[in-house]
Amino acid sequence: MQALSVANSAALDGLRGMAALIVVASHSSVLGLHWLPGVSLAGIGKYGVYLFFVISAFLLTLQWLQAPPTRAELRPALGHYFTRRVMRIYPLYLLVLLLGWALPRGLGVPMDGPAVWTHLTLREGRDIYWSVPVEFKYYLVLPLVAWGLAAAWAPGWKLAALVLLVALAMYGFPPGQSALNSIALGVYLPIFLCGSVAAWAWHGGTLASLPEVTRLRPIADVSVLLILVATVPSVLQLLGAPSAPDLLHREFLAWGVFWTAVLLALLKGWLPFWAVLLRQSVLRACGRWCFGIYLLHMPALYLAKLLPVPDLMRGWVGLLVALAVAALAHAWIERPAMRWASRLTRPAAR
Repeated sequence: MQALSVANSAALDGLRGMAALIVVASHSSVLGLHWLPGVSLAGIGKYGVYLFFVISAFLLTLQWLQAPPTRAELRPALGHYFTRRVMRIYPLYLLVLLLGWALPRGLGVPMDGPAVWTHLTLREGRDIYWSVPVEFKYYLVLPLVAWGLAAAWAPGWKLAALVLLVALAMYGFPPGQSALNSIALGVYLPIFLCGSVAAWAWHGGTLASLPEVTRLRPIADVSVLLILVATVPSVLQLLGAPSAPDLLHREFLAWGVFWTAVLLALLKGWLPFWAVLLRQSVLRACGRWCFGIYLLHMPALYLAKLLPVPDLMRGWVGLLVALAVAALAHAWIERPAMRWASRLTRPAAR
């Protein structure tokens, strides 16, 4: 069994923060608030969301694998797990939905009373809210996936079952025919399963037997950077590819494999430059505030468009406002909710 070190946990916090910033950068460019003059990052937001999916699946699956409950412990363990998941998502999500309904101009996403209810019951996900029902639906099935990965079956059978699940998901929800911003879990199941497989590989010590490949580390660092740059839609257009911002949005399995490879290479120590970058306090803070950043960055960007600041600074001002509001939401809503959930589930945890 291989646990996460403090340095690895810090890097994962930073990776989550990077995912949040990717989303904000994309939507800033969509609104014409480019972070770099003349450089559009529109269309990369989905890549950040897919990274969120992989990280969430990895961390939550790893928790189950590290402390698999016995038959007698299963019911309280499930109660503990679902209580924490609900308290992690719903307090801030409910507040944002209610504000979107109550305020005259909402929070950038049209909202009314029935829509609040359909969002809370995971039946709708308007605009940027599409990812919330998708991720929470995987929370519901993740214990079953973790149980299968922890079962006393041969690794080959487990791998075959996972490949079959991915194939069935892609057959039932063909990527090329899927609607953008779909809230169907089956569409994105290959991405989540990649994160869970990463947890299984890490927990089982599979990566520990791999060589350190010290000489290849600089190449790996540069390769990740080049792939990220080359997949920006505006860069693809310069390279002669079609100019549609959603060109790579339906490459679900490819993004799941890529982000899983980045995550495991980061934990293995094969990406030293990225590890140092992601452990910076700013990115780690963004990782802690990531849910608030995701839910609240659009009204922050709309506000930045109205402020009397130079055009070149509007995108950065919008980012700073989003970070400030997300930090307050984390301190006043998310952290108290998680403390309350911990107290509520303490007997079950024992």
